[in-house]
Amino acid sequence: MPNTYEITRSIDIEDAVRSALSEKFDVYCRPLPAKFKLPSLLVQTVGGVENNTIDNVDISLDARAKDEGSAYELLRNAIAFLKVIAKEQTTPIRHVSVNASGSWGSDPVRPDLALCTARLTVTVHQEKTTI
Repeated sequence: MPNTYEITRSIDIEDAVRSALSEKFDVYCRPLPAKFKLPSLLVQTVGGVENNTIDNVDISLDARAKDEGSAYELLRNAIAFLKVIAKEQTTPIRHVSVNASGSWGSDPVRPDLALCTARLTVTVHQEKTTI
């Protein structure tokens, strides 16, 4: 048996989305820190499927702000910006589709904050590495 193997694996999609959006927004991955900036976004993986070397990953994108209008505007801007990033093809993100967007209410952990959520499918190529 060889000592090294070339493998193809899924990328860290949460970090890829966080990195892409952080050019314009304050973005976190779980766990959300005890002290975080407002307004801000939280990215988390909630599902997805693999097809050969392409992943279609379902993510939840939560926008937190002091009021619903600000949270909803942040969410819409973040989704639109993520689509621009996908179109540019400069990151692993190749396509973004919206499955549900705009559900809002108060944050269950911080009821003083507004929370708007979208569920997106992000298409990315897997990466190769050697182990």
